[in-house]
Order: sequence, then C-alpha cells, then structure tokens
Amino acid sequence: MRARWTLPTALAVTCSALLFGCNGGDEATPQLSKGSSDEIPNVPVPPADGPRLGAISYVTKVMDRPSKEGQVIGHLHAGAMVPRAEEPYSKEGCEGGWYPIRPRGFVCAGEQATTELSHPTLIAMAQQPKLDAPLPYAYARTTKTTPIYQRDPANDHAVQEVGKIRGRSGLAIVGSWSATGPEGEQLRLGMMTDGRFVKAADLKKAEFSDFKGVELGNGTDLPVSFVVKRGVRAWQVEKGEAEKQGKLEYHQTIMLTGKYREVNGLRYWQTSGDRYVRHRDVTTIRRRETFPDFAKADERWIDISIVTGSMVLYEGTKPVYTTLISVGRNRLDDEGEAVTKRGEFKVTGKFVTATTLDPTKVAHYWDSYDTPWVIELDSGQRLHGAYWHDRFGIEHTNGDVHLTPYDANHVFRWITAQIPDGWNSVVKWPKDEPPVHVVIRK
Repeated sequence: MRARWTLPTALAVTCSALLFGCNGGDEATPQLSKGSSDEIPNVPVPPADGPRLGAISYVTKVMDRPSKEGQVIGHLHAGAMVPRAEEPYSKEGCEGGWYPIRPRGFVCAGEQATTELSHPTLIAMAQQPKLDAPLPYAYARTTKTTPIYQRDPANDHAVQEVGKIRGRSGLAIVGSWSATGPEGEQLRLGMMTDGRFVKAADLKKAEFSDFKGVELGNGTDLPVSFVVKRGVRAWQVEKGEAEKQGKLEYHQTIMLTGKYREVNGLRYWQTSGDRYVRHRDVTTIRRRETFPDFAKADERWIDISIVTGSMVLYEGTKPVYTTLISVGRNRLDDEGEAVTKRGEFKVTGKFVTATTLDPTKVAHYWDSYDTPWVIELDSGQRLHGAYWHDRFGIEHTNGDVHLTPYDANHVFRWITAQIPDGWNSVVKWPKDEPPVHVVIRK
C-alpha cells in the first residue's frame, strides 16, 4: 500500500491513540483491569452483516462488560473493523457509548474506536493481517540504529524524530510515505503498525526459516528425526558394519521405520528410504509411553522437551504434529535468566501480533516489534514465531519458546480458542472452550 499525502493528517487526528505510550502505562503487559461487581449483560450477538465499529487505537480494549472497571478479554488493532450492535448498550463512563461487538464483549466508542467508517485512521491503517500465512504482515530488519519518526504537528508533509530503533531490529511495515525530515531532507519512509515511521533506506526484507514440522496420521507416525547439526551423513548398515553415505541437509526431516541396529555400541535408526541415521547425529522424537491425566478423548495439549528442543501436538493420546523449537539458553537450569520453566501449564491468551509486549524484551541486543503468533501461558511464558533466527532444535532464547513462522502459525490456528474476525488477541479463555495444556519437561 502506498499512502497518499493525506496520511499524515489522518495520523494527526488520532496521534494520541496510535503512538506508543498513549494508551496508559498498563499496556506493557496484558494486565487485566479490576473486576466489576456489575453483572455481565446478556445481549444478542451482533449479526455478521450488521453495522461495524472501527479501531482507531494501536491497542483497543475489548471489555467483558460495558465498564472500564470490567475485565479485558481481548484487543483490536488500529484499522480493524468488527460487527457491532445498532445502538450502544449504555453511555455510562463512555461518551460515545458501549457497543456490543461480535462475537462477545463491549468496546467504548471514543478515543479508541469509532462508528464513523470514513475515519482517517481506518483508511491509513486499512491493511489487516493475513491469518493463514507464515507472517501476518511484511516484515523488515533495520540495517543499523535508525530514527523513529512521527508526523510533525506543525506541518502535514514533515516528520519529527521521536526515538530510535536499534540495528537488526525487526518490525512489520504496512505502508509507505515520502516526507520532509527534521533537517529539511526528503525521506522515503516505511510505516509501522503503530503509525510511526522509519527510513526505508535503513530497512531490508526479513528472511525467515522455511523449516516446518511434520503432520502425523494417515500413515505418518512417530518416531521422526530432524537434523540439527551441519555435516551430518546418512549411513548404510549391513553385517554389523556401518558405512558413511551422502550428507544430509540442516533441518532435514527424516522419516523412520521405528527399527534400529546397534553397531559398535552406537544406535542407527532405519529410515523409510532404507538408509540409516546415527542416533547421536539427529534429534529423534518418539511417541510418549505415559500420559498426563488430562490426555483424554480428543483434548488438545502440547508436549515440549527442552532437552531435545522439540514439540509434539497431541489430541488425547494421538500425536498429530511434531517439530523443532528453540528454548532458553540456560535450558537445564531451574531458575535465573534465559530459563524455560518446566511444569504443566495452561494457555491463557493468543495474540496475532504482540501489541502489548515490550519490544526490547523479546530478543538479544535488538528490538522485536509485532512479534507474530504469540501464545501466552499461565506461567507468564510465551510461545511465538521467530523470524530472526534459524536455531530451531537448539537452545537460544531468553526463556520463551520460539517456533519458525510456519510452525507458529500452525500451532496458533490449532489452539482451540480462535481469534474472532477483526480481533488481534484473546486474553481471557472462552468459557465454552476446553483448556489447552502445555507440558514443558526435560
């Protein structure tokens, strides 16, 4: 999308809504507001083809009741439009009115949302995320420390510097614009999802891993091996002797028969192509022999091993998907920095992009804006897509669990609580959805 010259005026109208720090200090993490003693109204679900409400704030809160003292159940992103009721439920504490939206919740029309669909912010931020793609937006990396700009209030065609982004940082770009810089220079700018700008000349396309896991079933089953080291070879095993064959690619998937041979004290797994891989050269994921109590019927849960750097999605006791992940650098520690906590947890929230997370806390030495496909656990840990490295199957993170963009999108859509159309996140688990457990173990 190339923005017209009217874009800065559009952003000026809602500057306080679109820029970081304008939504209150509680937006660094998805904290829930204090509960209200008022009952949650039972209102009809607005029809899908009804009138719409548009989000004009970088983070627009969806409340469980028509009150700012209610509980946040999700968020909308600037530019999103969702079906709403014809009339507001009430105007108590909200001058523009509390509108029921589809499929649940209430949004206050005013600073964060509007019923005027010609609002300039809705036009400027019209690009919405692609929910079935590896990444929801086009992502870029900064080539060096670069300024962040916002529109100059005194000049519709100029920008002023408001901060900096460190080199190698990642961000989504949803538009472009040319403007006059602080020194009178002409700048070509990329627009971030919060309405701010960075120099296009200081950006390069984000190149992400094309690795993806294996769907299980229909004849494909565990065990499965993945290559996580360079220089690994296949083997031919006959008459108690092992002979090297050709090299295997980094992150290559090896389908196994489940059979193996021992040669000189080393285990060699037989592949479906009748060659062998040496056990110590690959990460081999096997079916569990024991299961937690909640693994019943078709209940969905996730099994993560920090030793092997692997994940298996289960429906009851049936494995349906397996892949590699990246865990905390200090993977075997029980506490401290860069530790992935072990235990049994529940999924409590899902974010298409991490609008409420501090971008300086996601990765090392640089910033990650718009981190994609975030799954939040009740431990405070997160699973999310990582478009900035290819160290899957290897400990690498600050403690959160990283997946490739392909795998993160797959897991995000597989988690039962779906993101309603137009929403960016769900932060309160729906009552009619069974919980999704996550087991993190050695």
